[in-house]
Amino acid sequence: MANSRYELKLRDPIARALLDVIRTRFDHVSTPAADGTVLIVDNLDQASVRALLTLLWDTSHEVVSFQESNRASVSPSPNLR
Repeated sequence: MANSRYELKLRDPIARALLDVIRTRFDHVSTPAADGTVLIVDNLDQASVRALLTLLWDTSHEVVSFQESNRASVSPSPNLR
């Protein structure tokens, strides 16, 4: 199974208390933007993505963009030549 990285851009900085909650519920969470508007979470399944988005929405955080990137290298199928 491929490891996925999810990058969420928020309208406003994430609340510190909420970030603490997210870090207890999900592994590999980072906030690389100095202003706290970008949240990166690794290795989530579909149910966890939904739970994260719901948590953000329920706490009035507006998600501006959501992007998934696959971090596994993909080798071409031998049948596709």
